[in-house]
Order: sequence, then structure tokens, then C-alpha cells
Amino acid sequence: MPVASALPLADQAFGPTPVNRPGVPVRLILVLLTIAGAWLRLSHLGAKSLWLDEGATVALARASWQHFAWIWWHGEANLQTIYFLLMRGWIHFGSSEAWIRSLSALFGIASIPLMYVVARKFTGLTWSLAAAALLAFNPTHIFYSQEARSYTLAILLVLLSTYFFVRAVEDGRMRDWALWTAISAAGFYSHDFVALVLLAQAASLLLKSPPVRWGRAILCGLIIFAAALPGLTYVFRASPENLHFIWMPRPSVKEFWHLAMFLGSGGIKIALWMVLWGAGLATIIRAHRVGATKEAWRGALLLLWAVLPAVLIALLSLRHPMFLQRYMIFSLPATVLLAAIGASILPKWRIGILLVIVLCAANIRSVVKEYHKPREDWRGATAAVLSSAAPGDAVVFFPFYTRIMLDYYSGQHADNNTPPLHVFAPAYYDGGEDVTNLLQALDKDPRHFRHVWILMADHGTRMEIFDFGAATQTKLQSIYGAPAVQKFDDIDVLEYGK
Repeated sequence: MPVASALPLADQAFGPTPVNRPGVPVRLILVLLTIAGAWLRLSHLGAKSLWLDEGATVALARASWQHFAWIWWHGEANLQTIYFLLMRGWIHFGSSEAWIRSLSALFGIASIPLMYVVARKFTGLTWSLAAAALLAFNPTHIFYSQEARSYTLAILLVLLSTYFFVRAVEDGRMRDWALWTAISAAGFYSHDFVALVLLAQAASLLLKSPPVRWGRAILCGLIIFAAALPGLTYVFRASPENLHFIWMPRPSVKEFWHLAMFLGSGGIKIALWMVLWGAGLATIIRAHRVGATKEAWRGALLLLWAVLPAVLIALLSLRHPMFLQRYMIFSLPATVLLAAIGASILPKWRIGILLVIVLCAANIRSVVKEYHKPREDWRGATAAVLSSAAPGDAVVFFPFYTRIMLDYYSGQHADNNTPPLHVFAPAYYDGGEDVTNLLQALDKDPRHFRHVWILMADHGTRMEIFDFGAATQTKLQSIYGAPAVQKFDDIDVLEYGK
């Protein structure tokens, strides 16, 4: 087989394709794909309640600079620094759910044309457009484009990092090495797990033939490492419970399968993704066998980008379970590009293009179904309390840090006409009364509070598993009797004294 048919795959090697016919401008198709992707990401942006992690984003955005610096050193602000800094400015222009999430949506939209630009380093025009289309209609990318967290910003920076990495390695220009260094350091501070993609890039250099000029590569790598050191030290400074939680899964065959569906799609669509991924892998192997050195290295880079982060997290999870799918979302562009390359070697009856179109069309239904399906309905739960509570009622949270959701939705409540409540939960990393103070108050005066409201996350969880949960339940039931219970998505609201 001729080397020309290996990676990057020239469209003409397989005959004319629709986007290469005269009169069909590639830029117009890319613009239309970007518009379609923007519509999917901006539609119903405020339809769902914020969930806990998004509430933390808002709390960090509103914290004083002194408080923010303390949380950066001791807490999760360290993990997504750039995004939180941007949000601190963004939130001055609005505080609705839709506005708060729109920053992530913009990063997600910008990634669509950038996906095409990066794909051109690996394949031809048609299949670069296919990669942009698969990202534009990807349910996972759309889902995280509608979440007020840093994932889409990190994906955008990973794409930029990869683009300049390929240019730097192959062309050797110092400007490209400098841009790769700066963007990669920024990528780490958009989410610390981007470091795993940078390790995949570094590992690919070991497979480069002819060898890369190691002097510049090592120098730039050391600069990235030095820039990342303040953030890396968090791993040693943070308490274990801030790094991983008991509910985080361990790696298993089942979890890897769930990861594949997370990056691709569920149902029958995952079978189509597997076909495309298999074909893409075959293309890369073929490039290696025919001795296409440049294409073989790019293929190795792509596979390492797709696979190595999951492997490394799996190894880390053998000691401290943290095999969360969203921690591996930064491999999503690689899996999309691998599928697009796979489509390029299925020219018979235009099967490759057909599979891409079918996947994009089928994904729309999955996306629309998710628009109104909240992870946690804090909007409904807090509205139930704020609309029914009497002034001076006590409010308790299990776990205590979910108090930030009431803080946010109190400000969003209709006319901001919320009753003054006695909240027994520390403010966000800022101290305050807790459930033990409630128990002490009830010991002194069992009827001090007309009502006691409990908001408990993790639907179906028993109060007894939380610190002082059993004591609180026993005390409240002895005074008020059984509570009235309202159930929301992943939230229980208990009203004592109804």
C-alpha cells in the first residue's frame, strides 16, 4: 500500500467526496457546524438547577480576594484556577444560571472550529470537518459546555497545546515551542488532570523518528513543570479527603466500558463509535507498517492522548480510587479525531461519511433529553424552604458544605424576599455555627424554633451516616415527631414541626 494513503489521509486518495466538489466551500460548512454546535450548547442553558460543584464555582467567584487566596492554597480553587479567576469577572455581569454557564458554553463553541484546525494536522479536509462535526454534536461535550466548571476551557487549551506541540516537534521553531509551553502551563491551571495529556505528549517523543531535538523539548518541559509547581504542591498540602472521596470508583472492566460510552455515546451508537475507533486504529498501524515516519508519530501521539490518561488514572486509583469519567474528558478530542480518521478508510458506499452523519443526527435526541434533567434539584429544594419557612426557622445541611446552594438561591429567590433564617452550617470555608450549635440550642429550649428544616443531599441516604446525623435525628424526632418529607432530584427536604 502506498505511503500516501496513510496518515494524514488525503481526501483524493479515496476519490471525490461531497465537501471537495467545486462550489462547496469548506469554511461555510465549518461555520454552519459551529452555528449548530452553538445552538445546542446555548439552548435551555438555564433550564436545570445548578448542582453542588457549580454552586462552589459561584461561591468562589463571590469570595473576597483574601478568602479566594486562602481557598486556592487550601482547597479546590487550586484545581481550576484560570476558570475561577475568569468567573470572578464574569459574574459581575449577571448571576442567573444561564449567564453563569454561558462562559463554559463559549469555550465549548470555540472548540468546534479549533477541532477542525487541529484535525488538519492529522488528516484531510473532509475528515477534519467530520471531526468538527463529531465534536459539535457530541453529547458529553455539550453537557459540560452547559456546566459552570472548567472542563470546556481545559479542552480548548488541550487542543491548542496539541496544535503547537505538533508544529514545534516537526518544524522546530522556537516560537511554537514557546507557545506550546505557555498554553500547556495554562492548561494545567485550567484543570490539573490536563497534566496527563502533557505526559502523553512527552511519551510520544520517545516514539519519534527521526528523534526530536531534545534540548528545546526538555527546556520547555522544565519550564512547564516549574510553572505548575505551586499547583502540584496541593497534592502534598491537601488532606486526603480533599483529594478523593469514598464514592469514587475503582478501575474495572465495567468502568472502562462506561468511560467508552462517556466519550462516545450510549446504546447502539457506541457500536458505531467502536467501528470508527477500530478503523482509526487500523489506519495508524498501517502508517507504522509502511514506514510513514511522520504519520506514524502523529498516530502514536493520538493514541497516547486517547488512552494514556485513563491508564494513569487507573493506576493511581489502585491506591486512592478516583476513576471518574470527567477526569478523563480531556482525551475526548483524541477519540473524536480517531473516529474521524477511521471514517476516512470506509469509502465504499461512503460508509464513513454516512456513519458520521448518523452519529451526529442520533446525538441530537440524547442532547435534548438532558436539557431538563438536573443532577441535583437545588432550585426546587431551596424554593420549597424559602417559600414556606417562617422567620427565625432553623436550617441544617447534610453534608454541611451544601449550604452554598441556599446562599445562591436565596439571592435568586423571587423579589429577593426571603425570610431571615438561622442557618446552622459554616459558610464556605469561612466558619460559623454548625449542627452542634443547633443541638445545644435545643437542649436549652426545645421549642426555640418553630420549624427545623433539613436539606440532605444524595437521595435515599440516611441521616445517620453524617457526623452528628443520628443525634440530630433523635433530638428532632423527640421534640417535633416525624418530619414531613419532600423529595427532589437527589435532594431530600425534611421539615420538622409542620
